[in-house]
Amino acid sequence: MNNTPQQTQYYPAIIPFRQGEKWGYCTRDKDFIITPQYDQAAPFVGTIARVMLGDKYGLIDKTGSIVVPIVCDFIGNEYDHSLLNEDNSCTIIKDEKYGLVSTDGVIWAEMIYNSEEEAFHAAAERGWKGGIVKDDFPEIEATVLNQIHAVKKIQKGILRFRQNDKWGLMTEKGVLLLTPTYDEIEDLENDYWPFREGDKWGLLDLEGNIVLPAQYDAARGFSNGQAACQKDGLWGAVNLSGHWIFEPQFTELGEFKEGLSAAQKNGLYGFVDEYGAVQIDFQYPYVLDFSHGVCAVLEEKEIYFINDTGTIVSERYRALFGPNEDLWMHVMKGDKWGIVQANHSFVLPIQYDLPKAMGQVLNEIKNGMIPIKKGALLGFANLEGKEVVPPQYVIVDPFCERRSLVATLDPKLNGDKTPSSIEETGSLSGVFNYGFINEEGREVIPRKYILAHRFKYGLAFVKNENFQVGYITYDGTEYFED
Repeated sequence: MNNTPQQTQYYPAIIPFRQGEKWGYCTRDKDFIITPQYDQAAPFVGTIARVMLGDKYGLIDKTGSIVVPIVCDFIGNEYDHSLLNEDNSCTIIKDEKYGLVSTDGVIWAEMIYNSEEEAFHAAAERGWKGGIVKDDFPEIEATVLNQIHAVKKIQKGILRFRQNDKWGLMTEKGVLLLTPTYDEIEDLENDYWPFREGDKWGLLDLEGNIVLPAQYDAARGFSNGQAACQKDGLWGAVNLSGHWIFEPQFTELGEFKEGLSAAQKNGLYGFVDEYGAVQIDFQYPYVLDFSHGVCAVLEEKEIYFINDTGTIVSERYRALFGPNEDLWMHVMKGDKWGIVQANHSFVLPIQYDLPKAMGQVLNEIKNGMIPIKKGALLGFANLEGKEVVPPQYVIVDPFCERRSLVATLDPKLNGDKTPSSIEETGSLSGVFNYGFINEEGREVIPRKYILAHRFKYGLAFVKNENFQVGYITYDGTEYFED
């Protein structure tokens, strides 16, 4: 796990500005680029922004020129009202007909299609290559990016990419490692890429050289010189030469860690050694890999740990959340919870309280910050378990763009309400004061708003106690006036 997480911050050059009842766009110094003329205006994404007149939507570019006339019934993602869909393109809708616009303002499909899927298909036939969020790959030249049809996350400084129907590899600086050759390349496993040719799988090394040819039903990265491979629905293990160390015989087979691998037969897990010999009988519903001499067993709603002889070496904890991708598990003892790792060491001791009000979420660990709760108040701990923000807020939002939205009760407008009395109702009802904290726990934007949304594209939408609305930047500068 990366214990010094970083998260992109955006510094928009053009910002929506509300002046009275009309919206326009200005520079960061509040010089108007597009004079206030719209009933609503949203932040730019790429070169386009959504604007509204009356109840109709349109798109403009950064000069104020119309990209899509303001006649649409809706523009953007119908599920969360954001501008972009999962493919990083913009859907335009009028009279139940769909079209598609890319973030550089090109209309790839007019609003004549019966569904979003039809619009995507029509755009692809015209040459649309799919949306690419270029901010994620700042060191790759645009001429290279424009030839890529799809990309996956960067791992070990390398990204998987697709051209036409084949996948290849390049560095995060755009240096080609593997010409698009294969039908599929999966996430990196122990410095190996599982890849598919037709319906068979093999393994590539980090730079895309074949280690195991595509001849298996499935393949997983090497650990301790062995790779789990599947044939005819069963798993065995091969060596670096591709020879079977033990033949396929298990319905599941994990990584070899500390001389043992989890294996499954008849729906239950046990452990086998590097030669496939059973060392711990098949008796567990689910297990993790061994780590520092112990293994976590997940049994119905409980978690406990065993050693390499199968002896239970821990208390039984009630399972709450997890394991997550880092194999962390929220566990409970009595009415308190903490976070335990796969090696039975605790990231957070079991001392925190459960959320009782809707809207309080404790399992979203983002940007290296863990939500915690004591009594009716919430705060954050870091990945080392230190309470960076002692519990003091009624609301904490997961970190986004290195800021977290937090809130306390407004002392003037809530009568006899307290955080505890609100919690007893099971819902977050009342008047709150919203502000923002940074990763050090410092309140960088004071709690002076009665409504606020999390930061996105460098801006957060807020409403103050006078019911004035508009956008703010990371430093709290307000871009609205009456």
